Amino acid sequence: MVENKFGELIYKLRKEMNLTQKELADKINISDKAISRWETGKNFPTIEMLYTISKFFKIPFQDLLTARMVSGSGENKDDVFPEIIKEFNSMNKRKLRRFKIALIIVLIVTIFFISAFFFTRSYNRFKVYDVAVQNDDLTYVRGTYVETRIKDYLTLDTIKVEDINVTNDDIVSVDIYFVDNNKENIIRSYSRLDNVTFSNTQSYIKIDDLSKYLDKLYLRVKIITKDNKVKEYSGKLNFIENFSNNKIYVNDDIYENQDETDNLSEEEIISRLLKNGFEKLSNKLYYKEDKEYNIYFYLDTNKIEYYFDNNDTSYKYIYNLNNKILEVKIYDANNIELENYNYDYKNDKVIKCVTGRCKNYEEVMNTLNKNILYLFKK
Repeated sequence: MVENKFGELIYKLRKEMNLTQKELADKINISDKAISRWETGKNFPTIEMLYTISKFFKIPFQDLLTARMVSGSGENKDDVFPEIIKEFNSMNKRKLRRFKIALIIVLIVTIFFISAFFFTRSYNRFKVYDVAVQNDDLTYVRGTYVETRIKDYLTLDTIKVEDINVTNDDIVSVDIYFVDNNKENIIRSYSRLDNVTFSNTQSYIKIDDLSKYLDKLYLRVKIITKDNKVKEYSGKLNFIENFSNNKIYVNDDIYENQDETDNLSEEEIISRLLKNGFEKLSNKLYYKEDKEYNIYFYLDTNKIEYYFDNNDTSYKYIYNLNNKILEVKIYDANNIELENYNYDYKNDKVIKCVTGRCKNYEEVMNTLNKNILYLFKK
């Protein structure tokens, strides 16, 4: 007679809890036919199901496993132990695989959140600006403004004045201030024209983020000479963004060969100009007029002058192919200067900023590329 210790144990436990086969099956999420086959010894649960039964009836797993091992089906009782070992191995492999997958997911999620944390903390949080002043009398005011997440730094190189030679006997005062609601707020004052530098934590007034005041910052230079002559100069500080860590990938060759004439001969340049609608005004000057713009090209200096008007605004772009210097001047309907600056494409920097933000050089170069510079490419 075939022993069915396991079926007898399940039957006993089920009766102790006053459960039908259907009720027990519903409790452990299997069919009532499976319960019937267990109790009659026609079939047995898997190792994983034994764990479920153990938890449900609150009995040791070892008791269920022992009952399962001494039970058999038909005449193949001797095959029970190898099958159980096989189930154990299979279950352990599945658990190990699930553990590896879970570990990989945890690592990926952890790396993602750590990367996202540092990315959001640092992305576009470091900026470098070139600084110039909007005043023709202050002929040399160049500096750097660095904006970081923690501190902001502003430094100006030696300040030179056009019409005065400052000596050690002169009294000098330099103020950096901003205007807010028509009120002047002095940030820092100096008694020298060189090494003007400070951070937002070193100002006279509390400034947590100096970048909020960039559009309002001014520089004032006051000089009292030894013969008591007083001269005062002031101008708005212009900040031209030079670098920002707002790109995951930076193309270092963005301006490379952008303005090259590719060593075209003078004859080839003239031929291309004439084929593209330019008129010869002299041996060294060619001109093209369009409904949207006027262009002059000076053959002897490789200089381009580009003029156009748009909505009562006048634009003048001058570009030298030899030294790659771009000059931009923009005026409103009343001939008031809106922008005036020079940009050095060879060294990728603004070298003079007289008026405005001095930042639209890429837009200007795109216009020139579209309408004339393409003629000089091989």
